[in-house]
Amino acid sequence: MAFGKGDPGLISLMQPHHHSPVAVAVGILLRPDGRFLLNTRPAGKPCAGSWEFPGGKMEPGETVVDTLRRELREELAIEIGDADDDCRQLQVVEHTYPHADVRLHVCVVSRWHGEPLAIEGQAFSWQSIWDDTTHVSPVLPATVPVIQSLRNIRETLCVRPAATNSSSSRDAADDHSARLHAGPHLSRQVDR
Repeated sequence: MAFGKGDPGLISLMQPHHHSPVAVAVGILLRPDGRFLLNTRPAGKPCAGSWEFPGGKMEPGETVVDTLRRELREELAIEIGDADDDCRQLQVVEHTYPHADVRLHVCVVSRWHGEPLAIEGQAFSWQSIWDDTTHVSPVLPATVPVIQSLRNIRETLCVRPAATNSSSSRDAADDHSARLHAGPHLSRQVDR
């Protein structure tokens, strides 16, 4: 089949998406030692097996925090803490995938209750903001700039762990109730 000038099939393939991006709430579960959680996308979804931050599509009438509470409960069986600084917006990222345009409302979650469980059969990996590389692959393209933003402000978010392997430093790493140092970097910005 040949496409000619003015053929609607050719035009639709060449034009960018002209619909509103899908609003997605994204939660960076960040431990006091600088480890953050990535998980794989479940089977049957676009980009299945790729690594991303937990979260999901915002429903009509939901705030970003409402969506994160629902999604983290449904996906990981955890509850976000109730204080305002337990979940702070970091940035907004827009990205175009072949199947959809997305607008990611990215929040840093510093307090939660429970240990993440793979309710949807996803794999987990705790990565470190102190490492300059991510040790899982493939990472979704919209996730990459978020990880970089997190690493760019790591000194304001967490205390670098000591080089020792004492039990007190391990205990501190597992203490989800420790709060982040809230800095001016936790604000709204759009990366394109």
